[in-house]
Amino acid sequence: MTGPLRNFLGRTDLSFESADDGYLVKRRGVRAKRLSEGEKTAIAFLYFIVQLEEDFDVKDGIVVIDDPISSLDSSSIYQAFAHLKNALKNAKQVFLLTHNFDFLKLLINWVDNAKAAKYYMMLVCSGSADSRDAKIQRLDKLLEDHPTEYHYLFKVLYNFKSDGTILTSYHIPNIARKVLETFLEFHVPSKDKLFKKLEAVAFDENKKTAIYKFANDLSHQTGKGFDPALVAETQKNSAHLLDMIETVAPLHYAGLKTLATAA
Repeated sequence: MTGPLRNFLGRTDLSFESADDGYLVKRRGVRAKRLSEGEKTAIAFLYFIVQLEEDFDVKDGIVVIDDPISSLDSSSIYQAFAHLKNALKNAKQVFLLTHNFDFLKLLINWVDNAKAAKYYMMLVCSGSADSRDAKIQRLDKLLEDHPTEYHYLFKVLYNFKSDGTILTSYHIPNIARKVLETFLEFHVPSKDKLFKKLEAVAFDENKKTAIYKFANDLSHQTGKGFDPALVAETQKNSAHLLDMIETVAPLHYAGLKTLATAA
């Protein structure tokens, strides 16, 4: 397993030695201590792949893999995908779960090109004053068809309707920040910080200030607990952000709106 691990991490410092109760992990010839989360994930992942190839009839089996690239950096995601693709190419049935969008796109491209029977699903959480629920439904077409999450996140923001509860509002500042960052990335293509980019946009100054405070302050956990301003500010500032995009880039907004309202 030492060779695959070197290829996976792109480093040669980790190695394995057989021990009475399994393997001993060494770093530069000395027993390894304080492995990083990424190193632990890589070792566990490669061990699973080795065991899958040696001790399991993959051609007649069902394989379930839950988020195999957690804690890995972006370069290792491609290595994980390559090992996974080769190990599972002849599997009878595979369930792959992930919350990483880049990894999801690699999987979709692989399965589409393989022309195998496939179902893309997503877990959707919802809530009310009395409960928090989750359901499995078909993956949104905007996530399936586009190379980034931007179109889907715009749709969520566009269709958002606050009912005055924390449950329906708590995730919106994070979505608003991602939409704002992506929009400003192409509208104000510079290395400036978010505040400076927003400052350069020709739009109502008061609304811009509100958008920034909402998307910046309320999208981060401060350690001070829940900010009661969130519920009251969510619908108003989401509308300000959409209004800004429509004002400064009407054709862009119209295209996004078409996608967001498609059946």
